[in-house]
Amino acid sequence: MRASRAVSLLLTVLVATGALAAAASGTTSATARLKLDGVPVRPELALTSAQRSVGLMNRRQAPRDGMLFVFGQDTTGAFWMKNTLVPLTIVFFDRNGKRVRRLSMTPCRQEECPLYRPRRTYRFALELPVTDRRPALRLGPLAEIRRLSRLAD
Repeated sequence: MRASRAVSLLLTVLVATGALAAAASGTTSATARLKLDGVPVRPELALTSAQRSVGLMNRRQAPRDGMLFVFGQDTTGAFWMKNTLVPLTIVFFDRNGKRVRRLSMTPCRQEECPLYRPRRTYRFALELPVTDRRPALRLGPLAEIRRLSRLAD
């Protein structure tokens, strides 16, 4: 019985480690179970600097629940739409999941592209299809977004 539990635990650890390694390398579209304004959503995650730098570039369609850019610390950095093919809405959230800014962004294929600055401190940025009309006032639950923030590099 003990050996069976040990094998089960080892397999669980190996699967989790493989999933984290794949997510860190940017080779997977990991998602999270979150809530946007209390409604369940499953955005793709950009947890690493490599994943955040690619974002939704070269995609012909944005994911229904978007892509969540997760930062390990508060930031004020700007976003751009270089090589992004579809218009997007970006919603910035603070460390507690409260919306601090919402902007519309247009595709850019030029060498120099406009920067979209929230002009506020944020911890999470959710890129959604521009047609998404959800208010996006709150992201949660708090325990889950804090866990994701700890995973970000």
